[in-house]
Amino acid sequence: MAGTETGIAAAMTNNNNTGSLSSSSSDLPTASLFFTRPPTRGVSLLTCSKLCGVCFVGGIIVGFTLKRRLRRWASRLLRRIKDD
Repeated sequence: MAGTETGIAAAMTNNNNTGSLSSSSSDLPTASLFFTRPPTRGVSLLTCSKLCGVCFVGGIIVGFTLKRRLRRWASRLLRRIKDD
């Protein structure tokens, strides 16, 4: 962690010493400085499964609701066309 802070501080000092408003890509710290930490533990399999199950059930409910609304809208539209 100390090496990362030193590298960023050096890059910022180098950038401030140039005195120019525009900075080139060589003045900016590289992306590797920001990603030196190993990745942290992700979402557990159980949590992911629960989330997928909830989204699946929610999608089914929303799908049936939209299907019912679409049928009602289409039947009204067809009745109006038929009456004309």
